[in-house]
Amino acid sequence: MNISGMRPSRRFILCAAALFILGAALRLACLDALPAGLNQDEASAGYDAWAILNFGLDRNLNRLPVLLESWGSGQNALLSYLAMPFIALFGLSSVSVRLPMALAGCLTLALFWRAAALARGGRFGLWALFMLAVCPWHVMASRWALESNLLPACLMAGAYFAALSERRPWALLGAGLAFALALYAYGTAFFLLPGLLVYCLWRLRRSLRPGAFAAAFALFALIAFPIALCQLRNALGLGGLELFGFTLPELSATRQSAVSVLGGGDVIGAVWDNFKALIRLLLTQTDGLIWNSVGFGGIFTVLGLPLAAAGLARSARDGARSAMEGIMLAWLLLSLACSLLISVNINRVNMLWLPLIYFAALGADWLGGALGRAWGALAAALLACFAGFMFMYASALGGEGNVNFFPGLGEAIEYADAKSEGDIYVTDWVNAPYIFALFYTRTPPEEFAASVEYSDPGSAFRDVEGFALWRFGPAGQAEGDYFILHLSECAGMEAEAVFGQFAVINNTESK
Repeated sequence: MNISGMRPSRRFILCAAALFILGAALRLACLDALPAGLNQDEASAGYDAWAILNFGLDRNLNRLPVLLESWGSGQNALLSYLAMPFIALFGLSSVSVRLPMALAGCLTLALFWRAAALARGGRFGLWALFMLAVCPWHVMASRWALESNLLPACLMAGAYFAALSERRPWALLGAGLAFALALYAYGTAFFLLPGLLVYCLWRLRRSLRPGAFAAAFALFALIAFPIALCQLRNALGLGGLELFGFTLPELSATRQSAVSVLGGGDVIGAVWDNFKALIRLLLTQTDGLIWNSVGFGGIFTVLGLPLAAAGLARSARDGARSAMEGIMLAWLLLSLACSLLISVNINRVNMLWLPLIYFAALGADWLGGALGRAWGALAAALLACFAGFMFMYASALGGEGNVNFFPGLGEAIEYADAKSEGDIYVTDWVNAPYIFALFYTRTPPEEFAASVEYSDPGSAFRDVEGFALWRFGPAGQAEGDYFILHLSECAGMEAEAVFGQFAVINNTESK
């Protein structure tokens, strides 16, 4: 079958459906096992979702917050609100917390395919769908609940509906909704959206209808206003605020100042450092963080960057661009500029990857056409790269050796909670161990807030020494009826039970 020459037909629809099913399976299958365990950011988003669903309060007693106070410096709230229906249906678990991200990844597949087809027709749509379906970064980002990774999905929806409005003016409502939600997905959207919205309005100026534009603008403004006001008040050092039943919380520190040039200091030097880090990231396709990339595959495999360069060259050569491709190019260029303002790693500059993959698909479409009937060799090479990535990904994050997602910790906490009538001590070998105790014991937020002890209440990432019967700290300072320690910390101790990497020590027998 020659994908390069394929026209919309039954074969075309079947091929698109097969690619979508492949992509959806890669994002939805075995969510509880890959990655194995749970990361502290997932536990935080999931616990606050459960608390708001059941009590109307997050763990810091903010009622229906537009931004989660979380660790102190905030956590984006959109993922937690999207997780609530799944938590209501299936209970609080790694799967119910990860499902919104996985489904957002599947939705992005569909939007990316339709956007590419809108820009250049069905053949290119298939190449784009294929490239994203087997994109290592997108598979990894879709399979765990890091709330900031919702941003690309929101931006993709906004870009698609904006371009579609050139033919269907009322599609602009979808763009207004998606772009507004992007502000609740990740704070870096505040850097990107002003320029992207200005470009979209300029690009669509001849097709805008006053009624559709007014409605879309009103929808965007209504949804965006609370989070924009919340961010502004925190930037100015103002207190929290109740607005229409929602809370605009006061943070102990703003995340933008911690991870961007807005934090002060040598701005020019910071921008230069970010530029060097971005170039290094694009060339190596790794930031050293195992939850963002693994050794084989990187962001979009070794073939991705050359194909993106070829796609950009083709777009420049073709000259006249569709509205969709113009928006994708503006999105790419603005994302590159915004990345200079951000301390670079893969998830912090996640606004960049979808437009790059779009142009990599354009390069693949061109090369596939040039190869004629041998286009399959290119597809086979991309699949081989993806197979190598999947092997490394499953090996690194799919078993008990996955040290960043703490497999076995949840079972150890549940076991100790059921057995102990006294204090339980959890090692700080785990990042923010208190959030796992909250997640797995379902402690009501008011009970947590009434008993929590912070060692540094004014810091950006507050350290919890204990709450209720739970204590946290170094293994050498453990005290209480039960200890939960990493296996590497258990020398000379006899474990009552072992779960994955963690041992439960019954200290009552030694008293």
